[in-house]
Amino acid sequence: MTKTAHIVLRLAALGSSALVLAACQRVPGAPRDAKPVFYPLPPDPPRIQFLTSINTAWDVVPERVGLAGFLLGPRDPGARNKALVKPYGIAVWNERIYVCDQRGGDVEVFDLARGEHRSLSGTRGLMKSPTNMCVDSEGYKFIVESMRGVIHAFDPQDAHVASFKLQEGRPGGIAAVGNELFVTDVTGDRILVLDRSTGQVRRTFGSKGNEPGQFIMPNAIAADAAGNLYVSDQMNFRLQKLDREGKPLLVTGKAGDAYGTFARPRGVAVGPDGTIYVVESVFEIVQMFNQEGKVLMGFGNYHGAPGFLELPAGVAVDTSCLKHFARYVDPRFEPEYLVFVASQVGAARIGIYAFGHLKQGAEIPALSIPKAAPKPAEAPQPAPKPPEGPQPAPKPEPPAPPSNRP
Repeated sequence: MTKTAHIVLRLAALGSSALVLAACQRVPGAPRDAKPVFYPLPPDPPRIQFLTSINTAWDVVPERVGLAGFLLGPRDPGARNKALVKPYGIAVWNERIYVCDQRGGDVEVFDLARGEHRSLSGTRGLMKSPTNMCVDSEGYKFIVESMRGVIHAFDPQDAHVASFKLQEGRPGGIAAVGNELFVTDVTGDRILVLDRSTGQVRRTFGSKGNEPGQFIMPNAIAADAAGNLYVSDQMNFRLQKLDREGKPLLVTGKAGDAYGTFARPRGVAVGPDGTIYVVESVFEIVQMFNQEGKVLMGFGNYHGAPGFLELPAGVAVDTSCLKHFARYVDPRFEPEYLVFVASQVGAARIGIYAFGHLKQGAEIPALSIPKAAPKPAEAPQPAPKPPEGPQPAPKPEPPAPPSNRP
């Protein structure tokens, strides 16, 4: 073998090694300050840590480094840096993050295991404005297009299976339990129960009203492992838990601007520990409730950046992606699962948070009070004379944190 051939083979071997190393450097998420962001505020022990955010495809697609980058370029030429435009619904399954991008016109898939990004329907043009979605335990995805009244189904390999056009109502959110799909009817103030194979309405439950089991503009819906349903009852300013027949099991919340109340509830999800997560869009927080309906805490509104939510809409919980975000976890904190929150605008379109606890023996991190923390109450002062003429409505303040923590 000639000397030139030896050099070529050695370069090829080095290039292959570099490619393998580059492939291992799949660290999703946008860069952020290394200072940890915890909720609730000290001196309470932290239960939520903001980790990072995903805004574009290149937050997931790895950058080639070393010799691989020199020989092949910084990234795969096919990895288009597509940005999320207006995320709304979100679901996570098997190390993949699925984001309903309303203005992007598709469900964007961030495959963390492969370090890839793709659009779910791609060039087929199946969707125009996906709103909400769910993934069942086997990996089948069901996507709602609310304005078009269409539901799309995809299999575990992300292949399109079917699309259903609803003949009645306007779908909002969707949950899959067994052979049935539970869909909120935003305009009909009820829940539609569909056959998941045909899309035909099997039955309905609920009606317009404010009694338990009734709704006014229900939007998001989620199911737990036992098949119970959790509904964001938007214009009743509350959360409802029901069984599969529509029997109310829990009602919590009312109109207000404090924890445990709502102004515009949206996305809902249930953690593996039973904690219920509800997005509050007006005050830009996620509230956490236990199974008795007691508010535990909230996160998203007391830190200016990072971790701040702007017009949040969707929420999802997951354990399959923990290893991909391990480098962002503070060494004093033990994560149990991840919480993903979709914001329609802002610098963190998909915020990734870890739910967990302080490790045994670890000290509570000494953090300064963030800029957005509420001011302490002042002594009462005489009320000033109101100005004459119409005045603009004041911007609502974020609710004060509750006294009890999980």
